[in-house]
Parts: sequence; C-alpha cells; structure tokens
Amino acid sequence: MKTTITYFFLAAIVFLPLSTVYAQHGVSYNQFGQLRNSFNSSFSTMDERGSFSLLGRSQWVGVEGSPRSMWFTGNIGFERSHLSIGLDVKHAAMGVTKESEMTAYLAKAVRISEDEYLSLSMGGGLIYFQGNFNQLDASDPTFRDNISETDGVLSISTSYYKKDRYYFGVSMPRFSLVKEQNRDYEFRNLYYITGGAVFELDRDFHLRPSVLITHLDNLDPRYDVSLLLFLKKQFGLGMGVQNQGDLSALMHLYFGNFGVGYSYQFNAGSTTLNQRISTNTHEIGLRYRLGGMGLL
Repeated sequence: MKTTITYFFLAAIVFLPLSTVYAQHGVSYNQFGQLRNSFNSSFSTMDERGSFSLLGRSQWVGVEGSPRSMWFTGNIGFERSHLSIGLDVKHAAMGVTKESEMTAYLAKAVRISEDEYLSLSMGGGLIYFQGNFNQLDASDPTFRDNISETDGVLSISTSYYKKDRYYFGVSMPRFSLVKEQNRDYEFRNLYYITGGAVFELDRDFHLRPSVLITHLDNLDPRYDVSLLLFLKKQFGLGMGVQNQGDLSALMHLYFGNFGVGYSYQFNAGSTTLNQRISTNTHEIGLRYRLGGMGLL
C-alpha cells in the first residue's frame, strides 16, 4: 500500500505542471455551466430566492490516492432588495495532501434595465493545507517533515446578466492575505472568467453554451468550453472541451426545484503513465433552486 502511495505521489510531482492537478478544486471542473455560483458568487443574485449545490469529482479512477474533491455552495436570497448571503466550502485531497477552504460572501445586484443587472460580491474566509509526507517514507529525510499551513483569503466578483438569457462575470475567489518567502507552502491566487447563454431553437429545444477561463498564479490559463442541447428544458446532453486536450460528455436532468448533472472526462491523446494511471474522471453535481430550476 505504501509503495503504491509513494509511486503515485512522486509521479504526481513529476507531471504536476503538465496536468495542472495542483490546487485541484481551483482549476478543473466540467459542470461550470450547471454550478455557476461556485465560480462567481455574484451570480447568486440570479437565484432571487436562493439555491444550494454540491459537486463531487473523482479523478484517475482506480488509483489509490488519486485526486478527489467536493464543493458545496449555498445562498439565501432577498428578492426585493436583490441581496444574497452565501457560503462556499471546498475540500480536495490527492495522495497524502489535503486542501480545504471556506468562504462567506455578500452579493448585491443593481437593475440597469427591465431585466438586466450588474452584481457585485465580496467575502472572506480561510484556506488550510495539510501534507502528511512522512507517510510516504519516514526514513527518507526528504519526506520526514509534515506541512500544515492556514491562510486568510478575500474574495471579490462582479457580473452582468440578463434574466434567463445570458451572463458574464469576472471573479477572484481566492486572494491570499499572507505572502511570506519562508513558508513551506504558498497559496496561489485564483481567477475565473465565466460566461453563458441560452438560445431557443424552437419551443422544445434550447442550446446552452458556457465558457470558463481559469488562472492560477504562475500557471498557464485553462480554457473550458461546453455546449448542451436541452429537450423541454428538462433533459440536456452535450460535450465539453478544454485547451489541454481533455474532453467530457455531459448529461443534465431538471425536475421541479432540483437539478442533477453528470460528466465523464477523458483525454484520448494522453500517454502520461498510460500503463499505470487512468485519465478517466467522473463528476456528479446536485443543485436545488428555490422557485424552480432554470437553464441558467
């Protein structure tokens, strides 16, 4: 067991810059169109009465110590004042490392026309990193010391949207308050650009394109694009693609106030550790929206 964990962790270190697994929950989710509030909290004002979502991701299925993450986002809306108060909680684990984050926020929207809004959100919280490296090999001085770091973070985001038609936003959900050169682990600032729209093809069919641009300090940006075709605003099928070559099949089902999403991600051209590690990744997303689900 220890040999498997050691092999996986060392391999992850070697290929980390190529696969952007670093800070997993910050850079790699396929259902960004379904769970828009998770990437930009100012979008929470679009859910005028409130909403709750949960996303689970399992990467490199079948490998011990492979990346796994959970992301919860919830908000309560105050419809008359266009206010929203919310909470964002993330947890990611890979091998012997774990990273957790909790942020609370307040969002306010301003109406600029009959159905167009500008929204701004601000918040703050804590992020915690734990690395139990001596589990790899306690006799090796390289892995002798464990790491435990806690940092305060600020979040700010803004967006422009038209109800049930389109949205666009920019967010910085993780801005580190501490910058010390002698720390064992330094948290990277995180930035998102998100956008989406709904196009009515006819009474029964709608298209929903979505885009997400993710950037972590000192890493190349990641670009994700997805397109889903919905039948009667209840059942959607689609595909996603990103600039590192990953593809994903997407399926969404909406009924009443609930939404369920599933994605299967793969990389047909990947040869990285092909004999040892599967690149297949599964995601399951759940969403509850007061007042009923919508395509945006």
